[in-house]
Amino acid sequence: MMTKYTLEFILHTKNSSPKLIKSSLAEFGNQLVVSQCLEQSENCNYKVSMVTEDPTLVFDLCTQLGRIRSVKVT
Repeated sequence: MMTKYTLEFILHTKNSSPKLIKSSLAEFGNQLVVSQCLEQSENCNYKVSMVTEDPTLVFDLCTQLGRIRSVKVT
């Protein structure tokens, strides 16, 4: 049985949307929630939460979309 990890992080992007982020990550896990952060800046900030068996794949993909910060893995 594979270990499941719960990921929570902030994704800073310039040219993305919650729909695009969700469609990009959907195949890598479940319980995927993407919501816009209230933090104001020139970049769009999204809070991403999901359950996955391979956090490395998720983070590799997200680095192509933007910059990751405030990572929490449980």
